Amino acid sequence: MNKFRFLSVVLATALGFALVSGVSNADIIEGITLERLGMLNTRATGSRPLSMGGAFTAVSDDAFAMIYNPAGLAQVRRKELSFGLLHAKNDITNRYVGYSAARSGSNTSLGHIAVVYPYPTYRGSLVLGFGVFNMGNSNLEYTKSVYWDDISTRIENRFAQTGSIYQYRFAVGFDISPRIALGGGLVIWDESVDFTEEFIQEDPGSTSVFTDVVSMNLDGFSMEFGMMMKMTENIRAGVMITTPQWLSYIGTGVEYYDGYYTAGGGWNLGPWSGDIDVEYTLPMKFAGGISFNIEQLLVAADVSYTDYSQTKYNGLKLANEMSRGTEVLDDTWNFNIGAEFTFPQFPVRVRGGYSYVPLSLPFVDEITYIVETPEEVFLEYIPEKYDLLKERQFFTFGIGGLIDRVLTLELGVVVGMYERESPDLTEKRETMEFTISGAYRF
Repeated sequence: MNKFRFLSVVLATALGFALVSGVSNADIIEGITLERLGMLNTRATGSRPLSMGGAFTAVSDDAFAMIYNPAGLAQVRRKELSFGLLHAKNDITNRYVGYSAARSGSNTSLGHIAVVYPYPTYRGSLVLGFGVFNMGNSNLEYTKSVYWDDISTRIENRFAQTGSIYQYRFAVGFDISPRIALGGGLVIWDESVDFTEEFIQEDPGSTSVFTDVVSMNLDGFSMEFGMMMKMTENIRAGVMITTPQWLSYIGTGVEYYDGYYTAGGGWNLGPWSGDIDVEYTLPMKFAGGISFNIEQLLVAADVSYTDYSQTKYNGLKLANEMSRGTEVLDDTWNFNIGAEFTFPQFPVRVRGGYSYVPLSLPFVDEITYIVETPEEVFLEYIPEKYDLLKERQFFTFGIGGLIDRVLTLELGVVVGMYERESPDLTEKRETMEFTISGAYRF
């Protein structure tokens, strides 16, 4: 195989993953990049709302109202200091052209820290809030491998990425009548992402490794507006609208190409470096929910809608070059349901919930693979559409209690998975999250 043709094609592929458009199907690669970065599945932290399956839009009576519905802050009557830790474990198993590989990774990080302050008023309620929240992560690690007997060549793709998506939130909630509260918030996005990707090619005569190392920083902002309505003494309804999310990635990438021949000798090419400066605009989100509180039982349900087909890259809508007239990303409807039961004789609450969160990207990133023609053998990257074998969904559980009248401690567990396949790749992803939260109210 011509080593320099290998280099030129893999360079184009790696640059595409480093957010630089320059290969065919570039907008599809941008969609895959957004999924890799975790931007198509940001999930809030906090043991109580997560334990209830994320069905919190019509509950929102604590610091997490800053995430789910800022109008709910108007229900807070005491000053609150809230804090939490998050531990996440991700397993990816794939089978590519008959060869299986599995990777497992975990990380522990700050879940959130927030302050809520009810401002004294003569009538109604005015409550201010500020917090730093871990809204998801970009941690991703996988290996794909394939071997072709007819040309005795193995290609392996290794990918490892780290990064946590944090949001700084400023919010206010206030009553406009005894039954209706309004609220709004400003969201500042922040993230640092590092990834290393390797393409390893081995044949009887040589071994070559292409390495791409990228570091990026995310800055962005969005705004949220909510309303909470007290329908009856036991029923509340809530709605929230999130504006488009304006995100900017700035960073650098460094690439190397190394190899050696079995008979002796080798090469070391690079490093080549380049800058990354791209902007994404994620679309508006709409959420609504209802909650029922009957004695010791609280039941809540949410639905939300996002038309991800409106996502923009550097100001332009993503276009599907593989099939004109179809979208790179799909619109999605998310459904959440949860319940909380308070034991009448003990200050203990148990929770459970379910979340249905469909994937918005219908493409999967295939390994760079070998295509043989009458003239030569070369490498090519083609994103493939997949069939969904199991929808993405999450089951949640939790427990919490009051300690010494002013301190609450909560524990939450989230278990989720999905499975998909393309003509060559079958991929299964499993997630388990543990959250510990506490709140001091005074």
